Amino acid sequence: MKHQKKNIFYFIVPIIAFCTGLLSVDAKYTADFLTLGVGARPLAMGGAGTALSADAYAPYWNSAALGQLTRYEVSFMHSTLNGEDAYDFVSYIHPLKDRGAIGVSWLRVGVDDIPITSLPVASRPVGPTNRPEVVGSFNNTDNAFLLASGWRLPSFHGMDLRLGGTLKLLYMSGYRSTNAIGGGADIGFIATTNPEKPHQLTLGLQASDAFQTKLYWNTPPPSSNLTSHTETIPPHLKIGIATTHKLNVFRSVLILALDTYIKDGVELHGGAEWTLFDLLALRIGLAERRGSLESIRQLTAGAGLNLRFVTGAGAGLDYAFANHPALGGSHRISLRIRF
Repeated sequence: MKHQKKNIFYFIVPIIAFCTGLLSVDAKYTADFLTLGVGARPLAMGGAGTALSADAYAPYWNSAALGQLTRYEVSFMHSTLNGEDAYDFVSYIHPLKDRGAIGVSWLRVGVDDIPITSLPVASRPVGPTNRPEVVGSFNNTDNAFLLASGWRLPSFHGMDLRLGGTLKLLYMSGYRSTNAIGGGADIGFIATTNPEKPHQLTLGLQASDAFQTKLYWNTPPPSSNLTSHTETIPPHLKIGIATTHKLNVFRSVLILALDTYIKDGVELHGGAEWTLFDLLALRIGLAERRGSLESIRQLTAGAGLNLRFVTGAGAGLDYAFANHPALGGSHRISLRIRF
């Protein structure tokens, strides 16, 4: 076991060094909706999903996990942010026999039907005879379309190794046809020791926006002599580690996970999951969020119900709760179907 742990670190040290070299020291908050996370399971565990998400949420958390999937899967998540923004995610996984799987996903965050008002007489101030009238509406949305693939690599000293990649297409729209389009790529890696034994150690790495992601806005208008505005999402690294322990008590499985996000500083996300009888999962976690002025810590919790059939098909319904010190609690519900 000790030799296998050493082998993991010998194998991934060059990858960490390469990804760290891509990092930018400047704080950037472009396309911040990409940091919200998806799937109630990892969100209930504090956002520690880099080494865990071997399901239809893998295109977001770590595409290398697709190398573990052998069946078709779909997932759905719907929620709101602060009671206004619609927050949706849908994903489909298609297995490629023994070569891994591909996944197609869509993440959307936005406010729809925002009213546009105008005064009947623009030259006069607002008053009883000159009240604003609704003359139209617009949507303010952020979209990410993901195309991911993961593959199983030849084993290395008894370890399961997987590699993956994700292509991202970003589209944002706002008032008066203002919009932006851009693209980027993520690279993922997963190594698991003792894959067939009761106690396992999993290490996950994801280099997000590995080659920088550019967003090109259509402002100012093409008729202007000025150039359009461009934003850049710098590369950042996620390192996740998880330990899995199969216990005799209630035929349960205990998972402990910790993620480190390296982006203009370091964020820690950790959590635990206890699954009883391969049916009911209880989860708890702690998430750190770095803001422009200060960092906050969110307590998270949740539960999941897993149904599995002898054919290998199954379904999972998951719930997550996160407590924000300023905004209060938020709720996430997601559904996974495997067939």
